[in-house]
Amino acid sequence: MAVDASRGTIDAHGAGDGVGVGAGPGVDTAPRTGRSAADIAVLSGRVPWLARLAYSLGNACETILGRSFELFVLFYYTQIKGVPGTVAGLAILVAMLVDALIDPLVGSYSDSLKSRFGRRHALMYAAALPSALFFVLLFAPPAGLGGAALGMWLAFAAIGLRVSITFFHIPWSAQVAELSTDAHERLTLAVWRNLFAVAAQFGIVAVAFDVFFRATPEYPRGQENPAAYLPFAVTVGVAMILIIVLSALGTRARMKEVEAAQPAAPQRFSLGALLPAWRDMIFGFANFRAFFFAALFLLTAAAMFNAMTLWLGSYYWGLDPDQIKKWQFAFILGALLTMIAGFAMSVPAGRDWVKRMSPATLMRWCIAAGVVLWAGPMLLRELGLFEGRGAAALPLLQWTNGLAGFTLGVVQIVSALISAETAEEYEGRTGLKATAMLFGFVFLSMKTASGLGKMLAGVTLDAIAFPTAQGAAASATPAQLSALGWACTLVLLVLGALALGAFAAYRSASRPAALEPVKS
Repeated sequence: MAVDASRGTIDAHGAGDGVGVGAGPGVDTAPRTGRSAADIAVLSGRVPWLARLAYSLGNACETILGRSFELFVLFYYTQIKGVPGTVAGLAILVAMLVDALIDPLVGSYSDSLKSRFGRRHALMYAAALPSALFFVLLFAPPAGLGGAALGMWLAFAAIGLRVSITFFHIPWSAQVAELSTDAHERLTLAVWRNLFAVAAQFGIVAVAFDVFFRATPEYPRGQENPAAYLPFAVTVGVAMILIIVLSALGTRARMKEVEAAQPAAPQRFSLGALLPAWRDMIFGFANFRAFFFAALFLLTAAAMFNAMTLWLGSYYWGLDPDQIKKWQFAFILGALLTMIAGFAMSVPAGRDWVKRMSPATLMRWCIAAGVVLWAGPMLLRELGLFEGRGAAALPLLQWTNGLAGFTLGVVQIVSALISAETAEEYEGRTGLKATAMLFGFVFLSMKTASGLGKMLAGVTLDAIAFPTAQGAAASATPAQLSALGWACTLVLLVLGALALGAFAAYRSASRPAALEPVKS
């Protein structure tokens, strides 16, 4: 981070000392603000430990919610309640699309909000209770519902959940670009929040399969036990409330300092005024468009694969609940090793290496590796090159999933840096402070992808006529299991290729092309 107190401005993109974030030496794309040296020092200063930990803790909320939703919601409605896969997938897709469309609205509202809690924290506090309530309702449908009615209940509860959590997640996400303008501090925040995400994944997987969905004589596949879902949902709901409240409380003091040093420009929340900004961001901002669609394709692939975890683990690979847990732990352990890579990027030698490669190049390599590692074991089995099941298949699954966790963990860290860089580039070119709105668009891509992935999973189950009645999944034929393997493999490879193609258009902010004015 370069600070030029003589002219009262911040070179937000750094002076070549960052981690590939920014415009490089001699390029200042930040708007001239006339800030005092004291304000600059506050904005570019170190984030206090309490605020750093509280901000990072917030990532555990979306991690717990997202992992629980991915693993169990589609399975619960198809294999426990007997809802057709297409109906359940469509209900989830509708919920995620509503969530995705509301994200930029919430982001824009947060950017313009004035309250005694600041422009971020009022919304964060308000999200806690409704988010927990709607998560519980997901697994508590009224008795007597069936078929389409159950699908409508799923859509209702999922929409309520996703809209509620948005009021926490969008303002929370925007803080990564606001707690400090220093590139090194941002990298540290990205690493720490990823660490909390990894810890949350360990926690939710362990609690799910060791406490609620453990194997019993009656239910050797624990996820087939109907009585386990409601207690699991209540536990997750209580955890979400605690995390949201603690994260908001711990970051408030630092954000008060930031907002005092950098007051938001007077803005009035207006949907009509937002539409041109949204159009420019998508159609006139090449870097954001490349990042948006790359995330859309990659995360669609990830969402389908994650939604299929219980089918692939229990029936395709023949794993018991404990083995599924170990399979998932391998991915989480790989992501944990990402923390080492993140800290290595923060030291001078690491920063020099990343700067030479560039975050964009690193992301491309990691996208390709992650997709291939996920698809590889299924492709080997379908080609007849690997016949293992159960305990015999577990080592291969652990190694490939662990390496995938590492590579996609790097993608997460680098994505946070690219998001912050893109937000600053947009501000530098337009003069508009639209951090939360931009992050809203990022999450629009993520949540649309999540819905599309689960929809693909549901359609696949129906297309191969996979048995969806309670307890009937074990009767799936070899042909159905093979079709499941091929479908997951091809979706992963095709969507991975599309993600790489989309991201090929991204150009580092250090290049002149990235600094061309937005064309409305």
